[in-house]
Amino acid sequence: MRKRHSRDLTPKRPRALAAGDTIGIIAPAGPIEQREPLYQSIATLERFGFRVRYEERIFDSVRYLAGDDATRAAELTRYFGDPGIQAIIPLRGGYGCARLIPLLDEKRLRRHCKILMGFSDLTTLHLFFLRRFGWITLHGPMAMSAALAEIGPDAAKHLLALLTDADYRPHFSFPQLETWYPGVAEGKIVGGCLSLVASSLGTAYEIETEGSILFLEDLGEAPYRIDRMLTQLRLAGKLDSVAGVLLGGFHDCNPTEGNYTAAEVLREMLQELKIPTIANFPAGHGPENWAFPLGAQVRLDADVRRIQFLEAAVTRIEE
Repeated sequence: MRKRHSRDLTPKRPRALAAGDTIGIIAPAGPIEQREPLYQSIATLERFGFRVRYEERIFDSVRYLAGDDATRAAELTRYFGDPGIQAIIPLRGGYGCARLIPLLDEKRLRRHCKILMGFSDLTTLHLFFLRRFGWITLHGPMAMSAALAEIGPDAAKHLLALLTDADYRPHFSFPQLETWYPGVAEGKIVGGCLSLVASSLGTAYEIETEGSILFLEDLGEAPYRIDRMLTQLRLAGKLDSVAGVLLGGFHDCNPTEGNYTAAEVLREMLQELKIPTIANFPAGHGPENWAFPLGAQVRLDADVRRIQFLEAAVTRIEE
């Protein structure tokens, strides 16, 4: 069995939340049509003991975007810089975060490391903040996600601890996890939505994978497109030095014709790497989206199907 380690990089963690802190909701990507899931998620966050703030402008719609680029970029910058807001959860994904990158003031943002939680199109911001600032961010549900609006008791307990407890280092051993290649690996967990990870190549926030645990998930991508994106990552050298792989959900990715599945394509391609690989982690576009800190050190034990985080997502409030 092979065991690989990543470089020991010191992350920058956001401060933990406390009861009464304010979570700001922004809309950096796509627009919404129905507001009820948002209100249900706000109720969840308020049950956790937090306040929630947002502006009516998050309901703007310009084609497939929640407002024009300048307005969305200014909102993001403003919420990170606002001392009255301690964490940020985007409204939804869709598309649009990449359009904000040229408009962001890195010098200004760098001073305000805060909790940011999201997935899907938010993969772009996760990659940007990790690559440019070294920030740990949270891959997890957004304000329009059923996984937050209708969160179960176990997932709620976990999420609250992730947001508030600087000593919380979660470990996961869900029954649906599958070992696709055995072994143990440790490294910084990076990644997100496969299509967004692939589209980062050649940009200033291009994913760095050396010695990492690579997390991937996606929605609605045909197997040949999954093949194409993984091949692109391989040809770009991004799979050469990966320590291990963790796969989330690949929902609605099976072909409409043929007798093969997306899982078969993924498994065939990833087994060629001969590194510890675990599949079916409940994170991504499915009904369950267990949050975890991107950029944190993690131990992936494919022999016993367990993922153990070696550091917390947040730092103590007084630090």
